[in-house]
Amino acid sequence: MSLPFIETMKGMITDPGETIRRSRSASLGDAIIYYLILILIFSVLSTAITWLLGDAHPMPLSPAGDIALAATYLVGIIIGGTIALLIIGAILHICIKILGGSGDYTDTVRAFSLAETPAAVIAWIPIIGLFAGIWAFVLMVMGVSAYHQLSTVRAVIAILLPFILLFILAALAFMYFMVDPASVTVTEVF
Repeated sequence: MSLPFIETMKGMITDPGETIRRSRSASLGDAIIYYLILILIFSVLSTAITWLLGDAHPMPLSPAGDIALAATYLVGIIIGGTIALLIIGAILHICIKILGGSGDYTDTVRAFSLAETPAAVIAWIPIIGLFAGIWAFVLMVMGVSAYHQLSTVRAVIAILLPFILLFILAALAFMYFMVDPASVTVTEVF
């Protein structure tokens, strides 16, 4: 089953639980296409808002320069967005599997793609857009819970696990660089 864009987007806003259940059979390609359409919408709307609120370019460009810049931006969004989706999906999938998730990689990418709906809907609106991250997190928890048969608590932990691990690694790196190896003696270690 493909993800009909308008119907899926509307469903993720009005009835996300049902939309997540109906989207269970969508393929990896369907999830990628849905995600790319979302980030294109977000890119166009956020660029329009930036343009309306102030000069988007630090220096004036020619009309041809503007077109080339916009084309480069859109190609970068498509390629970068796809790569980011697949890498983030892989990292999240590993964390979900560590916590006992039963779904496959496509389920993880699908949950992430659907959870990005708030980005296209409100993330481009100044100040109000801050709530898109919270909404996306809630949708991600719902998707991971449904597709991987995890409890809500386990889904939250699985989603936050990469951030927790990065924090621990940063703290360990900070502590490592705070210790001067020349000042530590064998008797202090034991």
